[in-house]
Amino acid sequence: MCCRAAPALLAHVNLLLTVYGGAALATAARLKWDPSTYVVVRELFPREYRAAAATLAAGGATLLLLPHLAAAALNAEARARRLMLYAYAAAMALLVAGELVFGAWLAAQVAAWLRSPAAQQMAEALALGDHVRPLLRYLARWHPLPDRIDELLQEAQEDAPRNAYVALALGALLALLQPLAALLALLAARAPATRARSASLVPLHPRPPSYDSGWARRVAACCVTYVIKIYYKEKNVKKAQIDSC
Repeated sequence: MCCRAAPALLAHVNLLLTVYGGAALATAARLKWDPSTYVVVRELFPREYRAAAATLAAGGATLLLLPHLAAAALNAEARARRLMLYAYAAAMALLVAGELVFGAWLAAQVAAWLRSPAAQQMAEALALGDHVRPLLRYLARWHPLPDRIDELLQEAQEDAPRNAYVALALGALLALLQPLAALLALLAARAPATRARSASLVPLHPRPPSYDSGWARRVAACCVTYVIKIYYKEKNVKKAQIDSC
């Protein structure tokens, strides 16, 4: 039963992974070409920032291509279908392993930075925010720009925890979807092939009616009888009109 339902479930999981792939490519593009995006992170972790941009681009492209491989496998012959689904599962497992390695390396780099003097200087700079905001509110008496800067700082401070929660939830969902996709691909490879007939194999010319069954013969006889009755009825009506003239 699980093997029979695996192809349909795999298609739905691949749809969600495609959304993740597009989001990863969009984020990688912003990290590469938007100079205002994550400027603090780019200045504090320049090497990690470039590695994250490259990893997001490669992972997003892979997540977009693997669902196409699965879709092609589900419409292929039995032998090719199994091989393509096994390749899909292996590629997804390698992608998960690469993500784990990159995440561990990035966590180690951040942990090392937190123990460095630069982290202490950053903490002191962030503590100055309590003194900068009253100064901005004072300067806003003469120009609205400092007030706008103060609003942006407050908004960033309030949105940071929410963005972190959303990122953690989406990361947990991705960590669940990728092993599930690999497992469903392995189950779908063992499922019996139920490939629908291709549209290119369906003939375009109409098929002649079949009168092998008794029901079809009765319907055809009734239709012919009805047409003959209509023909003779109209013929008699026209003859009566001519005689009356």
